[in-house]
Amino acid sequence: MSSMPLHSSPERMRRGESGSTSRSALNRVPEDNESLSESEWELEEELLLEEQGFYKGSYKRLVAFYTLAPLTALAAFALLAILPYVAYRWPKPNPPAYPYPAFLPFPLLEILASVALYSLTHILRNPVYTFSAALVSLPLPATLLSTILQTVLSILARLFTLALLLVHRYALYAYPTWEDSAFRRVWWAALRVGRRRGRGIALYRDVLVTPSAPASDPERTPLLPPRRAAPDPDAEIDQDLEQLVALKAREELEDVFGLPLIRIPAFIPCLQRVNSLLLSIGLFLLLGAAQFSTSLRWALVVLATAMHLLLAVLHAPIVLPRIGVQSAAYVGAVVSLGVFFTGLAVWDGVS
Repeated sequence: MSSMPLHSSPERMRRGESGSTSRSALNRVPEDNESLSESEWELEEELLLEEQGFYKGSYKRLVAFYTLAPLTALAAFALLAILPYVAYRWPKPNPPAYPYPAFLPFPLLEILASVALYSLTHILRNPVYTFSAALVSLPLPATLLSTILQTVLSILARLFTLALLLVHRYALYAYPTWEDSAFRRVWWAALRVGRRRGRGIALYRDVLVTPSAPASDPERTPLLPPRRAAPDPDAEIDQDLEQLVALKAREELEDVFGLPLIRIPAFIPCLQRVNSLLLSIGLFLLLGAAQFSTSLRWALVVLATAMHLLLAVLHAPIVLPRIGVQSAAYVGAVVSLGVFFTGLAVWDGVS
């Protein structure tokens, strides 16, 4: 942390305690404050706080904003769950031909099978990266190799899910069509809300402050609130260790995203949740249709793998800071929508 005093204005710190003028600091700062606009003051104040490891803002307000992400995911899940029943109504009742157990009715079996295999691929992420790093010592090739392996593993897990559910065997048509009960079975297998880490925002709880506005006497206007005193030395040591652990975790997150997590606009996580759902449905529809068509089987599998790999590379820890979180989210939205409608098209769902 910087050794600058906490009870000085940013303008005074920028000029230095021993300025070139003969006026005292106490007499100089009020005149300088008058020449500073409110936006300039806020900018210098924010820069000074970041130099000391703090950020300007309210933790409660930040949590309220980022609560929109899971709410958006739930709303998108609900809308996409009813979409097949609204947009693709069967002319005649056509229930699934699969012999469901009494304790696992439709669509519970599809959801559980998909979530189980998704969880397995998520658990294998760290071992896959460790294996890639052991093969390739350089960070960039190791990350790309790990991303490719994880993408292939994810595609194989989706194919295994469809094979486990016997989608093609109990299909009513010899070709993919939305009138088949297999369409809804594939749709429900694709509907899942991916696991997201919610601990990232909590890491900024103790470094978010609300500085005071410039006053007539800057010497008495603290920029930072006083630190809470620990009841005993042991508790103070524990508090310092917790702050160091949180600092390390924040640095790791900022290395991944390329900027502090709290600087990411709140609508970006919302967009990413919607992208994830659309991409999952599109990939499952493509892979499900590949089981019907022998001539297009490999073409559909390669297309699904290529689109998934493209987005995975964009979100790789080495690539994401270079292109920016916002750019990756916007590209992800375009690709996810394209995969989604392509998947609907191969099931004759776009007319």
